[in-house]
Amino acid sequence: MNKRAGISLIVLLALIAAVCFPPPSFASEVKVAIAKENVIIRTKPSASSDGQKTVKAGGQMTVLDGGTSSWAKVQYGQIVGYVSKDYISFRYTDSNEKSASSQGSSAPSSSSSGEKVSGTIVDLGSPPDPTREGDYSSDVVKLQKALKIAGFFSGDCDGRFGEYTANAVKAFQKSRGLTQDGIAGAGTIKYLFGVTTATASASAGSYKTEQLDWFKDGGTSVIPKGAHITIKDVRTGITFEARRWSGANHLDAEPLSAKDTAAMKRAYGGSWSWHRRPVLVLYRGHVYAASMNGMPHEDKTTPGNDFDGHFCIHFLNSRTHGSDKVDGEHQACVREASRTAW
Repeated sequence: MNKRAGISLIVLLALIAAVCFPPPSFASEVKVAIAKENVIIRTKPSASSDGQKTVKAGGQMTVLDGGTSSWAKVQYGQIVGYVSKDYISFRYTDSNEKSASSQGSSAPSSSSSGEKVSGTIVDLGSPPDPTREGDYSSDVVKLQKALKIAGFFSGDCDGRFGEYTANAVKAFQKSRGLTQDGIAGAGTIKYLFGVTTATASASAGSYKTEQLDWFKDGGTSVIPKGAHITIKDVRTGITFEARRWSGANHLDAEPLSAKDTAAMKRAYGGSWSWHRRPVLVLYRGHVYAASMNGMPHEDKTTPGNDFDGHFCIHFLNSRTHGSDKVDGEHQACVREASRTAW
């Protein structure tokens, strides 16, 4: 047998072996991405693209394309999108586990109960409330982390909303065509955290309007003191941000900023009044039917908001502080608000 014939025979034998004895299949292996902390699935491989879903720490996603960039294409239930590789780890599993991971199952994880940041345990599973310069809280930590992912913040996520954080917020707002006020209000949070952010994802009809019985349902605990809320005037559609200051028989609130005060005043036709107005109150993914009056009175705790005092918000069966009785006009406005949607 000459050399050429020998080579031809070797090639022929290799082809026969490939057909009759194929290499073992690895199709049963599925690459899974595990969220190291809360991670947003975005529509495109870019931090500036819209968010579709937030996967909690420990959550599993099926990897459709690992790629070579800093983003991976994944599937979580029916959602297909992209996640940053900085916030996931990979592992292989067999196909028997594929159905569980593609449905968004969660694996036990020590980080799922929260992450320690600057000595504070932060519950990564809950969305942040609106924040502004001067605030110091775990919500600011979440804001700073999101800004860092989006490429607008490079400082420490220490929970302090200072000038550096405010400038990062303004830069992000500019990139999305929002008002550049440096306040992380509901609109800014919606764009930054995606459609899953409970405090900011409300759109027409997306939430059922609820009745909050102030005493029976423990309203003072449902919306605690210091809570940042978004208020929508039902008759004009005007919205503004406020903070619960105090109150026992009902909720006492103050506008967060001079801009919010101006918006509230527009809802009242340009002048303050004790007249009751039906409103919707958005807090942590819930919309409650309520009634407000528009007269600044008594104590003031928020500097620089151009509002000389606080105003009252009543819910179902709440009472006035003076008479300790249910106010009929407030309750009529609560009923009117209950028939509307955000």
